[in-house]
Amino acid sequence: MLDLISLRTILICFLSVYLASLGKSSHAHIFDQGPQPSTIEIDLTRAGPVADFRFKVKKHFSHWFSMRFWFAESDQAERARIQKLLGSHAIDKNGKPAEPGISTPVDLQIFAECAGGKEVEVYSQHIDPILASWGAGYFGKNIGHHILTPGIYRARLVNKRAAHELSSIRTTFEIAMPANVVFTPGNTTSRGEPCRP
Repeated sequence: MLDLISLRTILICFLSVYLASLGKSSHAHIFDQGPQPSTIEIDLTRAGPVADFRFKVKKHFSHWFSMRFWFAESDQAERARIQKLLGSHAIDKNGKPAEPGISTPVDLQIFAECAGGKEVEVYSQHIDPILASWGAGYFGKNIGHHILTPGIYRARLVNKRAAHELSSIRTTFEIAMPANVVFTPGNTTSRGEPCRP
C-alpha cells in the first residue's frame, strides 16, 4: 500500500513538472508570457524592412521598443568586440555620444488594426540609437516607447543603413513592458482608443 501511494505521488510530481515545462516552452501568444511581449530576429546587414509583424496588446501599459545585440555570456572577447562596434552610452558636453560606434539608423512605425482592415498609425520614430542598456549576454539600443491600449497592432521596422559589421552578431527587435515601472492608465492623457472615430 505504501509503495502504491509513493508511486502515485512520484507520478503526480512528474506530471506537474512536465506540464509546467510545456507551458514555458510552448509557442503561446507573445503577450501571454509576461513582461517580454515580443522578440523577433532581425538582419541589419541589409537596408530596408527587417521586421513587419502583428502583435496583441492585452494591457493598457507603456511599451518599450529596442534592438538587442547578443553574445555568449562566457565569451568576454566577443563581448568587448561587440561593445567596441556599438560604442558607449556616454554623452559629451554637447549632448552627443562620446563613442558613438557604428550607425544603426532605423524607422519604426506602430499601427493599430481597426475594424474593416483599417490601420491607424499610433507611433512613429526615426532614430539612430546609441547603446543604452546591457544585460546577461546582450547590449541594447533603445528606439523609444509608447503607451498602447488593448488591441491588435502591427510593427514595421526599416533599417536605413546596411551594417555589414553586424553579420556575425545575432540581433533582435524587442517590444517589452518594463517590469519595474509603476503605471496608472487613469493618470495619463493617452487613454483614447486609436480605432475610435
